[in-house]
Amino acid sequence: MSYRGIPAGYEDDPDFSCISDMVQKITVVPDITIAAGLNNENFDRTLSADVDNWFQNYKEQWNSYKRTPSAQHNLKVMLHRDPDPLLLALKLFANCPGCNNLKNKNLALFILETICDLHTQYPEISAKCSDNTRMVAFNFVKTCGIVSLYKSVMITYQLNKICEMLVPKIKELITQGHFKDAAYWTMNLQITHLFGIFDIIFPLILQDKVPLAEMYLNAAKDLALPTVQFLDSLLDKQKTVFEHCDEILTKYEYKDVKHTVLTYRPMSKLVTRLAKTYKIDSHFTPNLNFTKACSYMHFLWHKYRDGGMSCDAYRELARDAASTKPLQMDLITNVASYGEFDEVKYWINYFNIPLEEIAEDIREDLKRLQPSENTDEIQMLNTSSNETTSAVNNGGATNKSKRANATIPNNYLTLALPIDCVILIDDRVKFHEMLEYLQGQLLIAFDSEWKPSVCNENVISLLQIATPYRVYLLDCLSSQLSDELWQQLGQRVFNNLEILKVGFSLHQDLRMLHKSLPLQLNLNAKTCYLDLRELWRRLKYLQIVKFPFGCGSNSGGSLCALTELCLGKKLDKSNQCSNWANRPLRHDQIVYAALDAHCLLQVYQVIVDILLGIGLDFDEVVNEVTTGKTGYLFRMKRAFTEHNNECSTSVPDKGNIAKVPAVSANFAGTISTKFICDRMLYGLSKELRKLGIDCMEIIKDNLSHYVNIAKRENRYVLTRDTRYDLFLKILPQTQCLLIPNDTSVEQVLNILRLLDIKIYENNLFTRCLHCNSNEFILALRHELQVMRYGQALDDVKELSAGNVSPFERTFNLLNVNQDVLKSKTTYRGKPIKLNRINSHILRSKEHFYICDNCGICTWDGAHSIHGSVMDLILYNNCETDTAAGF
Repeated sequence: MSYRGIPAGYEDDPDFSCISDMVQKITVVPDITIAAGLNNENFDRTLSADVDNWFQNYKEQWNSYKRTPSAQHNLKVMLHRDPDPLLLALKLFANCPGCNNLKNKNLALFILETICDLHTQYPEISAKCSDNTRMVAFNFVKTCGIVSLYKSVMITYQLNKICEMLVPKIKELITQGHFKDAAYWTMNLQITHLFGIFDIIFPLILQDKVPLAEMYLNAAKDLALPTVQFLDSLLDKQKTVFEHCDEILTKYEYKDVKHTVLTYRPMSKLVTRLAKTYKIDSHFTPNLNFTKACSYMHFLWHKYRDGGMSCDAYRELARDAASTKPLQMDLITNVASYGEFDEVKYWINYFNIPLEEIAEDIREDLKRLQPSENTDEIQMLNTSSNETTSAVNNGGATNKSKRANATIPNNYLTLALPIDCVILIDDRVKFHEMLEYLQGQLLIAFDSEWKPSVCNENVISLLQIATPYRVYLLDCLSSQLSDELWQQLGQRVFNNLEILKVGFSLHQDLRMLHKSLPLQLNLNAKTCYLDLRELWRRLKYLQIVKFPFGCGSNSGGSLCALTELCLGKKLDKSNQCSNWANRPLRHDQIVYAALDAHCLLQVYQVIVDILLGIGLDFDEVVNEVTTGKTGYLFRMKRAFTEHNNECSTSVPDKGNIAKVPAVSANFAGTISTKFICDRMLYGLSKELRKLGIDCMEIIKDNLSHYVNIAKRENRYVLTRDTRYDLFLKILPQTQCLLIPNDTSVEQVLNILRLLDIKIYENNLFTRCLHCNSNEFILALRHELQVMRYGQALDDVKELSAGNVSPFERTFNLLNVNQDVLKSKTTYRGKPIKLNRINSHILRSKEHFYICDNCGICTWDGAHSIHGSVMDLILYNNCETDTAAGF
């Protein structure tokens, strides 16, 4: 233990230790009235005798009741009676003990908020406000840190009238390191033009207050471009970001600098963010462009080394990205760092870089390599990439192969068409022939490709349209294809309701088509588009669909995964990331593009056969998916389950599927279906509880505990991903529901339909959203006010639970007694969360429901149910009433 201020040898002396304790408790509090007025004059906070007596009594009441409406009313009355309410408010403020440190429960803050609220009601009270009063108001709150108060005080005291006098004060704040406060004052006073980058914006960035810096730039738009250019200059790799800033930090003596900001990655992210926000052209950020290009080339190299790209695709994109000498040198250095010196030789030769310009260590490594048996190896590497085996003339095949799949490995899917059936569309004649052919089709598939871009927006380079016997590759970069031709394609094919267009993740493709081509798409005509990904997602809910090469429950959501399930082979994606803007296209690019569209039709046909094989009407399924509705699939799911249950009863040997528990909800009764929801589905459990459904949550990894509950109480387990397989090993399949990655509302809708759960109005909001309990305490408005403020605020007669009846609901409801009022706890001893209720709610609502298990308070209207869920509930209730003969 250290003893400050005590002579050596006297540490144990009680007299000295007492003095030490006193010294440590002394805190110097500055007097805010000193130099608070104009010309640094002191502010006189003396109150008249009457006001002082009133204020002493008021402070005693404040200590008991704090922020109550009656306290604010009494203060407003006192202020409004005074000839100069704004001045009186400042005097009262200066006489409060907490005026130096404003907090939410602070009387000083309450006084300023009240005078601002009074000014809103009576703007004329500011008529007698002097410039000295304005300066005092500014000095009192200038560094309190409460942003909302800054604006309120500025409006109430009309600080814009003394802007010129406040500029030196704001510069003083900057000197003292109060950059946040200075930023808000300059924005509120609209004087951002008087301050530069290094006054406010850059210091905010150094303090990692980027959102505030962006807000400031929104007010000072003329500083956006200079700021981005300056920050981009810090990305020059000749020095580190900190070294670039060293001179500036010394000059301006910035305080509280977050040095993690002064590193390359955070700064490059910031420049990217600001450039995008303020739409600054990329040529203003050369260093950022260099960084992006380097990162992009490194990404391409890793993708190529990992087998995700072909050599030709990698070299095409890398050649295009390495557009400057520094980028070329970075590419060579990066490749050499992996020891791939054959590739280093290729790039040195391709860029024609003299060996003396190459780093010495790379030159030494190249010299140590054994000479190649082929002396022309580098030249061959160079010329091989320029050879094109993909020239497709007049829609025909290449001279090298009559089949499209000459180089595709056996473990990948191959194109089921001759290459003669892949037709390149790059002129008007071919385009019109294609239109005539496509108009006679009832089913087509489409996909699109674009060149990856580092700094510019992506634009579609190739559009693939597949029929069962042909694939058209439309060259979107061809100058011979006019806007008029693209409009005809949109009108006669894409907007044609008689042609079903099949795709995968259609939202992205349609968005890109709409942005890149003048097709004039009718994006509201969703009924003529079938998204196989959406169809697959819905089939996952059923858990009865068996794909030829797997169940698909835990497979990924990619087209590659779907083709493997349906066709037994994956797609070769090595040409997906390639230069689609290059002409002519390579042979393997053409094969990949054609296969990417044509395989959609193959997958479509497999799914058709699967659904027809289990008795589903595929037209109904397509109508359900394309219109965005649900119902048919789940009706057939129930029919299928009932059929299997009947079979399992009559034929014991086939009783592999456990019988689904009966699901029902009696009117004015609780819902019998119960769930256990995995922790990653928190939103789903909350939505189910809104409907009054018993839904426990898995909050720890002791799965055996929850499995025992599921078995004992016959609960469904809601989960996804690998956790589904884990539960499936322990529980029957019909008791485990695999939940796809949808929104919580979609998940609820599908569960209600799947299990045919009927919800009635008296079930709604009968469970605590926080803890799932259905035991509540009914508290009336005045009872909650007594618990919160110590007294009832409303001038109403004393009410009891018997006088006012809440809406009838299916939950256990208790009444408040004196023990609850005094202890402010539930019957189970849980503290009642009174502070979570806004004061205006306590004045406007009559009933409150307190969860007896956790103390959370709610009321009618505190939560809402999504409209689509309510529509389903009302629809099911109407069906039930009709069946009952009402």
